[in-house]
Amino acid sequence: MIRSCCLAGLAILAGLSSATAQRSTITRDAFRSRADSLVFTYLAESHAPSASFAVIRGSDTLAYGAHGLANVDVWRAPTATTIYEIGSITKQFTSAAIMKLVEQGRVKLDDDLSKYVPQFPLQGKKVSIRQLLNHTSGIHSYTSSPGWAKTWNDELSPDAIVKFVAADTFDFAPGTAYRYNNTGYVLLGMVIEKASGRKYANFLDAQFFKPLGLRQSSYCRSKTSDPAFALGYSKGPSGPVRAPFLDLSHPFSAGALCSTVGDFAKWQRALDAGMVVSPASYTLMSTADSLNSGRKINYGFGLVPGMFNGHKTVSHTGGINGFATAATYVADDSLSVVVFTNFDGESPQTLAQNLLRVAYGVAPVGRGTAAAQAVAPSLSTADRDAIVGNYTLQLPGGQPLPIKFFLDGIRLMAQAQGQPANEMRYLGNYAFGVAFDPELRFTFTVDAGKATKVVLLQGGARVDGPRVP
Repeated sequence: MIRSCCLAGLAILAGLSSATAQRSTITRDAFRSRADSLVFTYLAESHAPSASFAVIRGSDTLAYGAHGLANVDVWRAPTATTIYEIGSITKQFTSAAIMKLVEQGRVKLDDDLSKYVPQFPLQGKKVSIRQLLNHTSGIHSYTSSPGWAKTWNDELSPDAIVKFVAADTFDFAPGTAYRYNNTGYVLLGMVIEKASGRKYANFLDAQFFKPLGLRQSSYCRSKTSDPAFALGYSKGPSGPVRAPFLDLSHPFSAGALCSTVGDFAKWQRALDAGMVVSPASYTLMSTADSLNSGRKINYGFGLVPGMFNGHKTVSHTGGINGFATAATYVADDSLSVVVFTNFDGESPQTLAQNLLRVAYGVAPVGRGTAAAQAVAPSLSTADRDAIVGNYTLQLPGGQPLPIKFFLDGIRLMAQAQGQPANEMRYLGNYAFGVAFDPELRFTFTVDAGKATKVVLLQGGARVDGPRVP
């Protein structure tokens, strides 16, 4: 089974915004006991081996620690300085690198990709650097390619990675729709290498990691016995098992970085303080961008803008073989919330959201529960069982994307091939939403007690998915 290997990047879209922004005033002692309780609950319910966490407000460290096991086999406990693979949180480092090159005059946001990566076939289309940054290029994501998983053990060049989809029809015309896309960020890494004349990893080390003192952040090693690193796990039939191996040449600039929660909190603050890129560049990164039509999308450049309790936030999550991460930053209170786990079976998104809520005196929510939602309609056992099964989404470019709907205890989950599992929230009339994207909808057609197809609505696009017999 393909597990959550593929660099998912979903936002912590916490609700309860208000016209008057409430400041975070909770004391360190009051917060820490509640944070520990939330982390222990997450570990118990998800069966994740460990979680490392940092919640820092200004100069006040509200919570900073780790619980569980970084290595299950030898019962090695993690610390706040344990290093985790961070998956798609990597994308903000890549977008910052592009913006650094823009500031240096070596790249322009409206430049065509062919200027830097002429070997990638654009099929007569124009794809700008901006469209790669905000996931509106229409280029197909290689992590959805059926043949990709067969090569996980192989070390591949960026050219070999993007070749998986080089001949694929575009999912849509560039700039006309939004679809989260890992190929685009691999191509951005190739742009960085071409424009800077340096390897991606070396460029980040010289421009960001060393100047900012991020001593435990780097391009991940594919294999390591260093006890400073957590080992990655997936969900097994009777508990966590070692995650399938993925050579870390594959995620490249879309998701191959490693870090600690402390380093990442320092990175968030440096971004906001103008120490990474200029304030103008960071505004572009952290502001919702637009399609050609002017319609807003819920993504900037490697960051997801949002609101919580009247405050602007920037967030991202990550998922890669054996690891899942979630982080958000509230500039008004210089508040960092960072959670890293060595488990790809369940995102720590709700845990991070709850740490944020408690920091503002708001009650935490249950697993997969959207904030402040009304009482949800009930889903009968018969209707739930009618939906469970395998389907194939027919993407606009003609590519099939397998997706399964399954039960995790009593929770109904959705998992597309190469993506993490997410709990679905029943909305009535066989329609479901998910916590990370309030506009996404799965709607099922049920005939004679069995669902025959699912329709996915996301980003203005409709995708049909017949049931696989």
